[in-house]
Amino acid sequence: MATNNRLLKIHRVGLIITLLLIVFYPQKGETRLTEGRAVSLKVLQQKVKSCMVHQDCPESIVELCGLKRIDGFAVDKKNGDIILIGKVDFTSPPLYLEDFAISLRNARGKYNPYLPPGCSIDPTPETLKEIQEIRKKVTNYSTAEAEKFLEQWRTICVQPEQVRVMGIPFDTRFAKIMVKADHYMKRAVDDSALLGIEGFEDLSDMTLNRAKRDYVQGKPVSLSPSLNRFWFFPDKVLYVKNKGIIVIRQCQIRLLTEEEFLAKTGEVTGTGHPDPLAKKFAENFTVKYKQIAEKKPIYVELEALFRFIALVRAINYENAISKAGINLHYLLDKYPITETYVDRTFLGISCAKSCEIGRGSHNIVRLWLPSCGGVSMDIKITKDNFAEDKTGEILELKKTIIKGRPSPNALYWNF
Repeated sequence: MATNNRLLKIHRVGLIITLLLIVFYPQKGETRLTEGRAVSLKVLQQKVKSCMVHQDCPESIVELCGLKRIDGFAVDKKNGDIILIGKVDFTSPPLYLEDFAISLRNARGKYNPYLPPGCSIDPTPETLKEIQEIRKKVTNYSTAEAEKFLEQWRTICVQPEQVRVMGIPFDTRFAKIMVKADHYMKRAVDDSALLGIEGFEDLSDMTLNRAKRDYVQGKPVSLSPSLNRFWFFPDKVLYVKNKGIIVIRQCQIRLLTEEEFLAKTGEVTGTGHPDPLAKKFAENFTVKYKQIAEKKPIYVELEALFRFIALVRAINYENAISKAGINLHYLLDKYPITETYVDRTFLGISCAKSCEIGRGSHNIVRLWLPSCGGVSMDIKITKDNFAEDKTGEILELKKTIIKGRPSPNALYWNF
């Protein structure tokens, strides 16, 4: 009997331990705890300068001390330091010191003082001329000719498109994230099934469905090809500040669009207004950005880059480097950026969908929907981007962070 009691106690202890493990180590898909983390920019620079001598920097340095989200910064005048403020969790992709360094250099005009980080993937001039030739023919064609035009269109659309990177070095991880996010967005424009998100419809299906509705309602059905540009752009960036601490309150990414005009010469110019359906697609993408990012982590990484740019723009605007009395010479000029190859071209995306409408004759509607893409991190800030901390909450946060610093030489600490 005593043995059974001991076994029962052991079983109960084992059950308690198991439950504790479930609480602290949740299964995939469950909510995980998030901690705040402070990182000393002064100590980080000292340590990376030291370890780069032997090309042997630990992960804690390369991956920005485990930060997964950047939320702001605080000026520590006593230690001549800028403290980066962020969060640590177990689900998000890591942040990288080199991406922060590139952001810092761009903001300080080290690469090009006039260009924000950005990229663009566009058809070549030769491809655009071929598009123009086909465009002349599709305004009036017979059903018998339709398949020939479709085949020509598929051949043209898959020709290589040129990749451009602006404001930062081409072969960098930073650039690769922008280009990859842009390229995948262009694919989603023509095939939303790639994402599998309920209520998210691609532009080609939206256009076909409109054609069906127009036909049923007796309205003219447009067969004219539409050339649209889509690009990621910062929505309004908002900060909260109070006596040497700034927190990013809002830094969202918005997908914008503009219909483009293809001249006889093959040159592309913006019309100054969006195609209504393209605008609706862009708005849906913006609203569902978080859901899309859960499916495609590249958009989590893209948002992290936007937040880096928002952070360094605020550091510049507030003249925080001078106020802190910190010298960031090594990060600004000496820290080597790893070369990450970025493709110079991508194969174009062919999209030619059709539907049958009407009765008896089954009228066939064919639609061609090429698009251009890009990313622009053109974050411009003025005093209107800042709100004062009237509650005193972030000032208390700064006091907690500064007080919680273990020592002047501490690289990072949690709060």
